[in-house]
Amino acid sequence: MSNLGAILRFEAILAEKLPEPAALNYHLGGRLKVITNQPKWKIVEYSRSQIIKAGKTIKKEDAPEREAAQATKIIDNWRAAHAFPMHVIYMHLRRMAASHSDIIVAERLKRLDSIVNKLKREPSMSLWTMQDLGGCRFIVSSIDDIYKYANEYENSRKRHILKSQYDYVQQPKASGYRSLHRVYEYHSDSIDTYNRNMLIEIQFRTHLQHLWATAVETMGLFTKEAIKSGQGDAEVKRFFQLASALIAKKENQPIPPNVVDDIDEIISELEGINSKNNYLDFLSGIRVAVNFQTHKGKEKKAQYYILILNYNTKRLSIKSFMPSQFEEANEVYSSIESTRAETKIDAVLVNVSSFKALKSAYPNYFSDIGEFVDIIKSYLNL
Repeated sequence: MSNLGAILRFEAILAEKLPEPAALNYHLGGRLKVITNQPKWKIVEYSRSQIIKAGKTIKKEDAPEREAAQATKIIDNWRAAHAFPMHVIYMHLRRMAASHSDIIVAERLKRLDSIVNKLKREPSMSLWTMQDLGGCRFIVSSIDDIYKYANEYENSRKRHILKSQYDYVQQPKASGYRSLHRVYEYHSDSIDTYNRNMLIEIQFRTHLQHLWATAVETMGLFTKEAIKSGQGDAEVKRFFQLASALIAKKENQPIPPNVVDDIDEIISELEGINSKNNYLDFLSGIRVAVNFQTHKGKEKKAQYYILILNYNTKRLSIKSFMPSQFEEANEVYSSIESTRAETKIDAVLVNVSSFKALKSAYPNYFSDIGEFVDIIKSYLNL
């Protein structure tokens, strides 16, 4: 094994064995390597029954304020504790993509309001078994690559357990959403701290599928409707369903249900909806000024980013944090989320390898959706 390969393998093992900050030395190939400022990862502070109860409490519209506050605290800890298992899987995916510059890998913790809305929207949903509190995206160029890398990960030397799979490529959601989801239960043979039903979702999707998904999120952000969750105006939902069908045809894949499998009819209906509502012009017109709140020189070293979008000013602020500042990043994120409704903002905490990758993985927060608009316009001759 090469020295580089040995370093990567050792650091993967180290990541599982050191959930607390540490500074240590180890020898490799006659060289001394120093590891410092490891992130301080959160651990679960509550029992299974307390976590389940918190999920039930937060669903209640009439829950006493004190109980709701305690439930929120428990939910936030349970979510934050997923960061370490998620990061171990993320680093594995990063190594898989290391020699392929066209692949984007990102990780994110689910937003608190998204957790609460999901619990309320799905009565049978339990916080303990929610599968996407921590999630990774693996964005590739082709359909074949989706299955190639998904299978490569599954057949790799890992201990995590495949719990479920949802192939929305071969069976698109009614909304038009298309992607391959695999949910893993984190498992470590060396340390038991995180072997607590920690479920991490990996989304394997193509660049075109990603463009569609982020266009949906962008529209949802600025209309303040959870379109991707089935909420919102019927015509805007139909618009994205038809747009998904066009992209599916472009990829020679199955189209969403309730859409006639005829490209001329799809285009005709899409033209009618867009002519009436000007959705493409709306998406094209969104412009966001980026205020990158970081010190020069740290941009390349930063690993965690909080993206904060202000609906009223249409201004995006970005706070960056070094790898050792995860705890601080999570505290800032939680503080922002607690005032989200009052301040009319939307925020997400993400981890990517670079600022460039951040923009590629989360274009909805930068309103960089011109490619999606251009693709749909090319079919409509606009």
